[in-house]
Amino acid sequence: MRRITRWYGANPLHLLAFLACFALAGYAAFQLVPSHPVGVAVWFVGAVIGHDILLFPLYSIADRSALVAFRHRAPRLPAVPWINYLRVPAGLSALLLLVWFPLILRLGTHYQESTTLSPDPFLWHWLAVTGTLFLISAVAYAVRLRVAQRAAIRARGPRPARSRRSGSRAARRLRIRPGSPAARTRTPPPPDRR
Repeated sequence: MRRITRWYGANPLHLLAFLACFALAGYAAFQLVPSHPVGVAVWFVGAVIGHDILLFPLYSIADRSALVAFRHRAPRLPAVPWINYLRVPAGLSALLLLVWFPLILRLGTHYQESTTLSPDPFLWHWLAVTGTLFLISAVAYAVRLRVAQRAAIRARGPRPARSRRSGSRAARRLRIRPGSPAARTRTPPPPDRR
């Protein structure tokens, strides 16, 4: 097992999942290409141009901008990586928009004629799903931040007990000079030597 992990560089389950994905993609290509070769070619070229040339630079810039804009944090908070709590809901929302944009943006489709349903609620449903995704992500981040705070407090150990001194803060802050009347009253009497 260690030899496979060393040779492959990851867990063998990763290799198995990777091979299963290739098998599924090969099966889909085997089923689609003979029936729609031009459509598959157009889709593939569109995906390469649309994603790799247009969308990837755009969301890379958006990701870097978010990192720069929110890089400062309160010094008392523990360092919890927050960017994935923003990336995941934004990515899922963008994926839903990409799949359903003709209906969300109410572009001309054959949806209503095919299903006799109105495309009107798609925009509100997409907004509700997007808001829910961001809310779940915010709650998950808050829980993770709270767990990290508790772990940081436990790592520091218990706080030392404060000593109760008489007098006000201002009086405690005063420096008492040696030999002054205040210093004489505070010094304990010398011990008896008998």
